[in-house]
Amino acid sequence: MRVLVLYVDRDGDLKQAGINTPVVGRDNVLRLGIQYILRHPDDSDANAIFAAVKTYDSLEERLGKGNVEVAVVCGSPDESVANLAVLDELGQVLSVFDADAIYFVSDGPSDEAAVMAVQTRRPVISVERVVVKQSRSVEETVSLIRYYLAKAVKEPEYRRYTVGIPSFLLFLYALSIFINISIISYILELGVLFLMFLLMMYGFGVYDFLKTTLRKYEVTFAVSVISLFAVTVYFTLALSGYIGIKVPQSLSIRYDRLVPAVALVAPIASYAVEGFLRTQRISRSVFVLAAFVFSFFYFIIPPIVEAFGGSLDVRALFEGVVYFLAATILGIIAALAASRALPSVVK
Repeated sequence: MRVLVLYVDRDGDLKQAGINTPVVGRDNVLRLGIQYILRHPDDSDANAIFAAVKTYDSLEERLGKGNVEVAVVCGSPDESVANLAVLDELGQVLSVFDADAIYFVSDGPSDEAAVMAVQTRRPVISVERVVVKQSRSVEETVSLIRYYLAKAVKEPEYRRYTVGIPSFLLFLYALSIFINISIISYILELGVLFLMFLLMMYGFGVYDFLKTTLRKYEVTFAVSVISLFAVTVYFTLALSGYIGIKVPQSLSIRYDRLVPAVALVAPIASYAVEGFLRTQRISRSVFVLAAFVFSFFYFIIPPIVEAFGGSLDVRALFEGVVYFLAATILGIIAALAASRALPSVVK
């Protein structure tokens, strides 16, 4: 097996420093690393180049001389053509050393964005990210923070997110106060609330679970996230008086059993429609799941919500369970009937 240890400088820092690429061969790559680190001793690219040479030495001992080669290729500062530049130089390297697989070395996520492009030429068997260790002294930590803050503010690639979007939102908020338009403030506050909700879902793994489960259903994924957010906010406002949360009078609402039931059935309906458009079929389980979710939040949850304001009405809860079971059974019957009546549509 012939393996190419490849360091990819996707954003083209080496070319901007006046270094020509691609570079193939251990001695050539080593000279390149020394040349670059003398010019930029604080840059992580040089460390990654030396790490590629070290990986080459390790693989050569295991696979034998002639079965391993090391090379450095560059991309471009222009994001739209960076991968194309990498592939062009990779093609030149493969014409010199025809590898069976590639051992990818990088110094961060920006360079690793080229992995998918590289895999179109040869399989990538491993990705090694080189992390430069820093001193833990307070002075160097402060200096490092200042460096990255300056980079985030000055470089056009990052400042649109670090400066542009936050300043735009703060501008709208200040404008709403200046001209006394409360609706803008509510929209911004709702946006911040939704962002915090997304971060909470991401932290607890709910976001990843939904994204993995609905990876082919983008509309349903978006509807599911919005539906969960709406139901969470609705329950918080409806139960605020019971659980001791004070909200403005304009935001206080009475609990309506129909709202969460419909909101949580919306993702299921979206899944059914999107799935039908893709496959021209509707799964029977969609009917059952819709009946289950709707009846659960319509019949069982209301007595539990009312229990926050006083004692639990056992009779109402029992009736809710009976109605819930009946609705679920009806959903199963409807699914079976639909599968027989529409054999070409429902599977």
